[in-house]
Amino acid sequence: MRCFFFIFLSIIMFGCVRNDRVPKNIISQNDMRKIMWDLMRADAYVSDFIMKDSTCDKKTESAALYEKIFAIHSTTEEAFKKSMAFYETRPDLLKVITDSLRSDEKRVETYQDYKKPQRLDTTINKAKLNKKLIKNKQ
Repeated sequence: MRCFFFIFLSIIMFGCVRNDRVPKNIISQNDMRKIMWDLMRADAYVSDFIMKDSTCDKKTESAALYEKIFAIHSTTEEAFKKSMAFYETRPDLLKVITDSLRSDEKRVETYQDYKKPQRLDTTINKAKLNKKLIKNKQ
């Protein structure tokens, strides 16, 4: 009975250990986030600009952009697909990547909103101009 209890306790202890390590042949979470961010930006570029040009093919342009992105990040499409398959089997690790992508997107949107020129109400400008004109006449 003690032997059975010891084996059961050992299985429970080792079964509950979390293994957050990524194998060496898999792209790290941070690098995966950067690659996925660039791929999303490439997709947005294709859908916003290339789709409007009837002389370009969406699939070939996407493939060319993807190859450039993989070259920039010193990886291949096969390594990316293998890493993506690994992360899909580990939703806890994939969630970290997708959450950081969402925060990156929000940061970019906030930055773009901040950089937009603020428009002043034209009625306020007209009122200020009228006040100046009235003061100058007196």
